Amino acid sequence: VFVQRNIANMVLSVDTNVQSVIQYAVDFLQVPHIVVCGHYDCGGVKAALRNMNHGSPLENWLRNIRDVVRVHNDELMQLPPGDARVRRL
Repeated sequence: VFVQRNIANMVLSVDTNVQSVIQYAVDFLQVPHIVVCGHYDCGGVKAALRNMNHGSPLENWLRNIRDVVRVHNDELMQLPPGDARVRRL
């Protein structure tokens, strides 16, 4: 098992760390399958849903989750506030 972790288990196109980990796993370790796994009650997702500035660099990272919230706002607003929205994200 080869593991890479970050806040909210995001794989971003601008994250050279995760790109390097995936490249190393696939090209050098010959890993045949990659699993991106989140979990319920994610503190990173909850932090992104809070209306507060967490300061840099955390705020920059959470902006990616907030972008997803913005794009899918209509769908999320149909869910009850709180845990249901966190689980959906």
